Amino acid sequence: MRRRTLITGAAAGGIGGITLIGTGAFDAASAERTATVNFADDEDAYLGLVSKSAYATTDGEGELALAFGDVSGDGDGIGRNSQFFFDEVFAIKNQGSETVSITATSDTDSFDGEFRLYPTGDRDGGLDDPDNAVTLETGSEQSVGTYVETGDVDVTNELDIEVAIEAAFEESDEPDDPEPEPPETIDSIEFYSTASQIAADGESELADDSVVAVTASDDAINYDQTGADSLIYEDNPIPLVSVDGASPVAGLGTMQLINDETDFGTGSEEFTLNLMDELIGSGTVLWDESHGQYWTLEDDGNNSFEAFADYAGNNGYSLEATDDFEADLSDAEGVAIGTPADGFTDTELTALSDFVDDGGGLLLLDQSDFGGNEETAALNEIAAELDLDFRFNPDQVEDPEGSFSFTTSEFNTDEFADLFADREGIQ
Repeated sequence: MRRRTLITGAAAGGIGGITLIGTGAFDAASAERTATVNFADDEDAYLGLVSKSAYATTDGEGELALAFGDVSGDGDGIGRNSQFFFDEVFAIKNQGSETVSITATSDTDSFDGEFRLYPTGDRDGGLDDPDNAVTLETGSEQSVGTYVETGDVDVTNELDIEVAIEAAFEESDEPDDPEPEPPETIDSIEFYSTASQIAADGESELADDSVVAVTASDDAINYDQTGADSLIYEDNPIPLVSVDGASPVAGLGTMQLINDETDFGTGSEEFTLNLMDELIGSGTVLWDESHGQYWTLEDDGNNSFEAFADYAGNNGYSLEATDDFEADLSDAEGVAIGTPADGFTDTELTALSDFVDDGGGLLLLDQSDFGGNEETAALNEIAAELDLDFRFNPDQVEDPEGSFSFTTSEFNTDEFADLFADREGIQ
């Protein structure tokens, strides 16, 4: 049982007046909860205090005041050595979404008397007794009476009476913390001359939602241009980006979502940077140029990536080209390998496997088989060495209109929401 003091009050100007005010949110374990615990005119509060008599009034600021100044009929108010029962003075209403148990205590140490709240109809009971707590279902209310015993005290003196109204709920009924707001997502990713990925057996369509992060539209097509026995998708959306489930490795169907010719008006560079954040974090990323790759970092035309290298540099990364892959690997936090014309040696594959096992991130970037480009085999040797959940498909993917340059918004946000978070891109 979790208990929370929701409403407190203190008498001002004598015991004839008590003002009850809210003190905090309903769930003590949720410090960021912003709902108030106020009163009858606040329909969004968890508890409401509702006037039921002339003795209880609310003001414009949401405070409930109790005043018993003239109850003896002679204008003198509450007298000395007297007892008074005031039935149905106000009500406590459960405006929340959980069943609660209500108690109320009062501190009368400042005078020789008694003040307590009781459920209307049970004058012998008291809300200060946990065994006499009132259970309120959602939307229900409990009428509350007030008992005052003045004792041998000068009631004209200013006395303080502190009152606390508490609500408790079972652990199983504890309100859940609010779900975090989902991040704003990028609109789309541009794919140019892209290949697809297939299942790890090299023969089946890849349809594992825990692996596939981005797909082409449902009516996109893929086909084989080189006679390399490409897998043609018939039953599932065509995967364009896949992420291994056990290691920080991702496969992308094209290099050209971040080259200098890319339309950075889409979210391609933001997605790629998010992917690097997920797999690598920060630091040095080797850009492999030691295996006959066409794609280079240097500014030498439309096969360069200077703009993205600068963008990554402004976001915690240093992209560095290497022509000695194995020698430079130990100084890197991540590696980017574009379709290599030359395969990796056994020692390089072992070094790369050890690098990934130690937590190093890896981006494997493919390209379509247009124009006889069929360099997917070298990437699949890496995928096999690392025992990845996917392989690369020697094909070309096109949109329904037959264009090899297209955008997609088919994002697997259920499994990879952070990859699609909107952020500042290349300006």
